[in-house]
Amino acid sequence: MTPLVSIIIPCYNQARYLPLAIRSVLVQSRPDWEIVLVNDGSTDDTATVAAQFTDTRIHYIYQTNQGLSAARNTGIRATQGRYLAFLDSDDEWEPEFLEKCVQTLELNPNLAGVYTRNIFIDQEGQVLPHIGGEMVALAAFRNRTLEGGYFPPNAVLVATTVVREMGLFDVTLTSEEDWDLWLRISERYAMQSIAQPLARYRSYTGSMSTNAARMHSNRIAVLTKYFGPPTGEPQIWSAEKRRAYGFAFRNTCIGFLQQAQVDEAWQYLAVGVSFWPDLLRRLDTAYELACGDKPWGYRGRIDPQQLQESGADMIRRLAQMLDRDDLHLRPLRRVALGNGYWALGMLADQNGQRQIARSYLRAAWKTNPQLGMQYPIMRRLIKVSIGLKRHPAPQPETTVPKEPAS
Repeated sequence: MTPLVSIIIPCYNQARYLPLAIRSVLVQSRPDWEIVLVNDGSTDDTATVAAQFTDTRIHYIYQTNQGLSAARNTGIRATQGRYLAFLDSDDEWEPEFLEKCVQTLELNPNLAGVYTRNIFIDQEGQVLPHIGGEMVALAAFRNRTLEGGYFPPNAVLVATTVVREMGLFDVTLTSEEDWDLWLRISERYAMQSIAQPLARYRSYTGSMSTNAARMHSNRIAVLTKYFGPPTGEPQIWSAEKRRAYGFAFRNTCIGFLQQAQVDEAWQYLAVGVSFWPDLLRRLDTAYELACGDKPWGYRGRIDPQQLQESGADMIRRLAQMLDRDDLHLRPLRRVALGNGYWALGMLADQNGQRQIARSYLRAAWKTNPQLGMQYPIMRRLIKVSIGLKRHPAPQPETTVPKEPAS
C-alpha cells in the first residue's frame, strides 16, 4: 500500500540520536507512513544502528557525503507519499505530530503545508523551558517568511507536489536551506500554523544553527538569489527586499548576542535598521535584544541582576543608535525606547519579578504615552500591580535606566 506520508531522515554521524528519532516515528498515532533514511557518508556506526530497525516501512539509502540538502533531496526522489516530512536524525516528534498535521492539511487542501510549534530539548533529551514557533495568519505567511525562519524543518508537513514544483533544497547552502524552500513556497502558496508544540528540536552548543557568522552568510546567499545583493541605495529597493534584508541582519544580531559578541551584534542591527527602520517599531525586536545571550530553549529566563545589567546596556545602546545622524531615526526615539522598557517589563513579569516589571512598564508608559492606550500593556501593568498587593514578598530593588537625553 502506498504510504500517505514520506518521512526523510538524513543522517551524518548522528548514530547516538538516530534511534530516538526513528522511535518517535514508530509511536505515531497515524501508521500510514514510510521512512527514507539517507546515510550521508557517516563514519560512525549509523549503518549498524539503522539495521536494528526491521520495520518494512523503513527504507535505507547510503550515499557518499554530499551535505544535508543533498541527502534530503535523495530522500525526496525516493519517496512515494502524498506528503513530505523532514525529521533530522537528532530531532524527535510527539506521538500526535503526523495525525494532527495530516488532519489539518486535508481539511485545507489549498494549503502547501502546515507547521507546528516546537519544544526545545537539550543533548540529553531534557525539555527546556521555552517553546518555539509562532502562530501566523495565512494572509501574513509571505511577509513573516520574508523575516526569517520561525519553525524548524521537523515541524513541517508539506505536499510532495509543491516541493517538487519548487525545485527541492538548494545544495549550495550549508544552513538556511529550509528557509530558502519556505521562501520559494511563499511566493505562490500559504502554510498554516498549528498551535500545539508537536515537534522536538534539539538545541546544543556546536550545532550548525549556533554559528552566527555562517548563518548570516547563508541568509545573504538566500536573499541574493531573490533580490540581488544588499548594495546600492535601499530607498529604491522593493519593500520586500528592504524588509527581508532588514530582518536578516536583525536575526544575525540575535545570533551574535547569543555568542556574547555584543558589539558585533549591535553593528549588525544598525545595518538592518538602515534597510528597514520599522524593525524598531516591533516589540519582538526589543524583546529579543532584552533576552541577550540566552540560548534557544532558555529565551525569556533571566535573573533580576542580569536583567538590570542587560536592560541598562540595551537602553543605552538603543539610544545611541537612535541618535546617529546617518540613520535618521530620531522620529522613532520614543516608540523604540518605549518598546525597550516594555520588553524588559515583560521579561521581569515572566520571571516573577513583579516589582521590577511594574517599574519597567511605568517607564515604558512615561517614555511613550501612546502605550497607555494599548490594552496589552495596561492589562499587564494592572496584573503586576494586583500581584504586588496580593503577594507583598520583598524583591530586589531595581534601578530603571533613564531615557538618555537626545
